[in-house]
Amino acid sequence: PWGPARPKGYALPPLPLNSAAQLMVRGAEKLGIRTSPAANAALSAPYFQEGVGWRQACTNRGFCQAGCSNGAKSSMDVTYIPVAVKFGAEIRPDSFVTEIERNAQGLVTAVVYTQKGQQHRQPCRHLFLCGGAVETPRLLLLNNLGLTSGQVGHNLMAHTGIQVWGTFEDEVRPTKGIPGGLISQDTHRPDDADFVGGYLLQSIGVMPVTFASQAARGRKLWGQAMRDYMRQFNHIAGINILGDCLPHADNYLELSDELDARQLPKPRLHFTAQENEVRMTAHAEKKMRAIWEAAGATDIWSFDRYAHVIGTARMGLSGDDAVVDRDGRAFDVPNLYISDNSTFPSALSVNPALTIMALSLRTADKFLERERRRDA
Repeated sequence: PWGPARPKGYALPPLPLNSAAQLMVRGAEKLGIRTSPAANAALSAPYFQEGVGWRQACTNRGFCQAGCSNGAKSSMDVTYIPVAVKFGAEIRPDSFVTEIERNAQGLVTAVVYTQKGQQHRQPCRHLFLCGGAVETPRLLLLNNLGLTSGQVGHNLMAHTGIQVWGTFEDEVRPTKGIPGGLISQDTHRPDDADFVGGYLLQSIGVMPVTFASQAARGRKLWGQAMRDYMRQFNHIAGINILGDCLPHADNYLELSDELDARQLPKPRLHFTAQENEVRMTAHAEKKMRAIWEAAGATDIWSFDRYAHVIGTARMGLSGDDAVVDRDGRAFDVPNLYISDNSTFPSALSVNPALTIMALSLRTADKFLERERRRDA
């Protein structure tokens, strides 16, 4: 119900809602909050995947975060990697880049990496960094690459992700079904907001050990008190948010004095929720508590958290204040590209994976266009 309709619709129907999602519908409807099944990267019906063949549909086991046993989850191992291998890509697992070499003109010429204790050197004409918002800026800082703008490592962001949990008379079985099966974007730009931006509401599925860890931190439970609380695990359901986070000068990544196993400086992250994120979290907690109360929950409690490290090599229009251009190409190093969430100039109030994929595909298309023009 949010935004324009998709011209072709989705390729497959939505997955069944698990119990937590159904309870969220119950509470949201009473408050006039619109909800919708989430567009998930898991198959609701058998699907033919290029380079893989037929993949099975989701069986609603719910262990998505631990890996999918039947390949219904559209993770890299059953999507892009098989296709890349089919077209000649070579996968070198357990490899850690330690150095990026350049020539006198400042162009990248090779990557030095270790694999199983041995050092290797891979010459390259172009380099694509896809290490994420921690390892990508770390490599740039270690190798003095792309630093002219002064933005490498800066603009560190993380989604506001507060969770609200409640206990229900209904048997929930929170491990079952797709974890984030239901969303609401009615809070994308709330009318009563005292903050900039907004957030996405989402139902939660959770594994027992994960939930126990959150209860230990959020409720300070341990020992017998934890065991007693976990006995009602099958009657617990949660909602969380994915909220905007503004870049702030105090939130950044730098190289530490502490060294890793390869004798390279570790990354040190500085992140503190600023006033905008604090206000958004308070607004979201009030909203989610109201939904759970309307759904009939008792013993409602919240767990403040942040998710997804974003930013640190921002995209922009000028090398004066950005690391890469709109095509993911480094302003300082013409044959260096970055394809991960470090390039995000803002956090977005949604999960970042689809945006990472979309930008990576766009970067690949623009790169190929440039190469074809060069060879013409």
